[in-house]
Amino acid sequence: MALVLEHQSADVDDQAKALAGWQQRYEQLGRGRFQGSARQVVMAGGTVLRESTNRQLREQIRPPSDCLVLAIPLSVAPGSVFAGRPLDADALMIISGHDEYDLVAAGELDLLALSVDRRRLDSMLTPHEIEWLAQAERQRRWALAADTAGAVRGELLAVCKAAERGAPGAVIDLENESALIGATLAHMVALAMSGGSAERSDAGIPRRADSRLRVVKRAIEFIRANLQEDIGIPEICTAACASRRSLQYCFEEFLHTTPQAYLRALRLNEARRRLKQQADQPITLLACTMGFSSASHFTRHYRLMFNELPSQTQRLGGEGTTKA
Repeated sequence: MALVLEHQSADVDDQAKALAGWQQRYEQLGRGRFQGSARQVVMAGGTVLRESTNRQLREQIRPPSDCLVLAIPLSVAPGSVFAGRPLDADALMIISGHDEYDLVAAGELDLLALSVDRRRLDSMLTPHEIEWLAQAERQRRWALAADTAGAVRGELLAVCKAAERGAPGAVIDLENESALIGATLAHMVALAMSGGSAERSDAGIPRRADSRLRVVKRAIEFIRANLQEDIGIPEICTAACASRRSLQYCFEEFLHTTPQAYLRALRLNEARRRLKQQADQPITLLACTMGFSSASHFTRHYRLMFNELPSQTQRLGGEGTTKA
């Protein structure tokens, strides 16, 4: 029997909790009201899922430790990045529960994925297919030909369609679901092996790009650790071991924003979390704590980012989310 789970959200923190067992952290970087959804068909041996979001986000994702995930965009905004490399519609992502991955959505993103219990791989794939999958897992991203990518999406959409009759929270009867998971995985791997190319896929981030990505990660770690401190670009440059020009270039390459805008976005995201957790928190004090010069300055940027006033977030207290 398969369990159908559906999640609708108007908040990035709530959306990050949509997938059971996943460790995820989402930060909203783009302006406007957030809308997200996730639909999961949970079966013996694996899960087929679809997740959609509508704003520029940075996502840190880690599936359950016993899972291996193959994911592909149904639609993706140009400029999106996965594991430091461009994410386009023909990119197959191989996501292990042993690592954390960075995904930057430049705008709307609609993902399809198959999550399988890696302990069952021996019963689902041939030794040659398992060897290929291990190689792809190390690379994290495998470039597919356009027709192959379409066929992979078709495999996942077929399972989603079979479960359409199930209302959220319903348990439905899918014929031989364990075999269905195994067959879907085997078909996806066979397609990727025949329609992808090691020449076109990335054996890893080129050394210089890897160095630039490390600059971004050092800067983000410093920013997160000092959100309430009086820090600016000079301090971030020092922590990231980069010049102002290099820092700007690296942020625009991997995050499609500037260091200053990213610092402000993280402060606004953190302020939103605090408003949801403590509804009676004085907005003037919060604005000061988060490094804004005044409550009006904070409110202006908050409204631009989330399309609502801080006082509205306080009243909602994180409502506006439906789950099943």
